[in-house]
Amino acid sequence: MEEISSEISSKYAILIDSENVSAKYIESIFDELSRLGSITVRKIYGDWSRNTNGWDKDCLLSYSIQPVQQFSYTTGKNSTDSAMIIDAMDLLYTSNIDGFCLVTSDSDFTRLASRLREAGKQVIGMGERKTPKAFVSACTSFKILDSLVTEDLNRSSSKSGTQDNTASDESNITSIRDIKKTVYNIIDENDDKDKKTHMGEIGSRLVNKYPDFDVRNYGYSKLSTFLSEEFDDLDIDSGRQKFVSIKNHMDPKSAVKVKIIKLINESSETMYNMGKLNTDLKSIIPGFSIKKYGYSKFSSFLKSFGCFEVVGDKVTITN
Repeated sequence: MEEISSEISSKYAILIDSENVSAKYIESIFDELSRLGSITVRKIYGDWSRNTNGWDKDCLLSYSIQPVQQFSYTTGKNSTDSAMIIDAMDLLYTSNIDGFCLVTSDSDFTRLASRLREAGKQVIGMGERKTPKAFVSACTSFKILDSLVTEDLNRSSSKSGTQDNTASDESNITSIRDIKKTVYNIIDENDDKDKKTHMGEIGSRLVNKYPDFDVRNYGYSKLSTFLSEEFDDLDIDSGRQKFVSIKNHMDPKSAVKVKIIKLINESSETMYNMGKLNTDLKSIIPGFSIKKYGYSKFSSFLKSFGCFEVVGDKVTITN
């Protein structure tokens, strides 16, 4: 996978909630985190007097993970939460840590992730696809463990000549539709500033907006492959710079007029907000920009049709 950015000198603390994550992910967890920096603190929390999702002595010793015992005082209640939160805050104030990796699928750690980010720390979340959106959004970036393991299995099976093409459940990850809308907006914003769009910028801004964005969640290993396969109208520079642009398939102005009328007629409001109209047009016309039609103001573009009335920041059909 193409990494957006990497600080190999960064120091991370990894805190694992054994009651919410299985030990089967251990290799993928450390492989992923090792790309970002060195792991100086390694702790795992659980009640070791009972079954702990496969986290046995051999597993912990192999990765030099320090087990923290936390008895379960109430049946059915995760006992690790308070101990893990207290240790995270202690590390925040007493250790020279650049970032935290919180390995859990539990939304109870949402406030902890937010607090660590507020302190200027990188927060890498890792959990299963079932992880609640609130915790995912609170992290700087979030890695779905199911996808990481699937990638490892596919890599192994491809070496033996077979590959599992089973489609994964994408219901809990950011939709392709939302990603496309954001990518088009990024390119359009840069076009307005007469600036080229680098593929690295697209990747970084997608991660900033959607912490769970990772091309592996959609079955790809490279951002360039993801963009070329999922977007039919993007040109990607084949050189080292990897600039991305929208192919010049500009809709005729008359076709745009039809789409505007349709949007206004389908709206429950008599007056349509111009900002929303511009955004909606960009979502249904990839790469839409009034500059391509020779206009610098959206209101002037609308008035040029002769059938729209602009009142303040709203527009309606006159005839």
